Amino acid sequence: MAINRDSTPPPMIGKIGPYTVFMTPPSTPSPKPFQQPVFDSPKKIVVPPPPPPVQPPPQQFAKSLQSSNSNDSVVGFFKNAVTKVQNAHSSLDDHLARWFGLNQSKYQWALDDYYESKGLLR
Repeated sequence: MAINRDSTPPPMIGKIGPYTVFMTPPSTPSPKPFQQPVFDSPKKIVVPPPPPPVQPPPQQFAKSLQSSNSNDSVVGFFKNAVTKVQNAHSSLDDHLARWFGLNQSKYQWALDDYYESKGLLR
């Protein structure tokens, strides 16, 4: 079998880091005869449809108080108990924050002093 010397050069021995490897150089392409370009038929351009207009959200209907506060089942009883505990906890948090001054600015006195010295109203 004959080796085609025009298209594939022989591999070379080289080093990559500590390794000795065979390196095959890229093949040299043979010149191709000139060919007439082939023209495709024009393509149809597809335009996407415009987005739908903005619509208001669907109407929401409030649940009746009778169904949400029903004590008819065990689940309803526990749901009401948990709701009452959460409301009491929230109220207690507000009272404790006000009692210990946690809902006030730490440097409010400095702001008040600044506004008084400049004669500005907040």
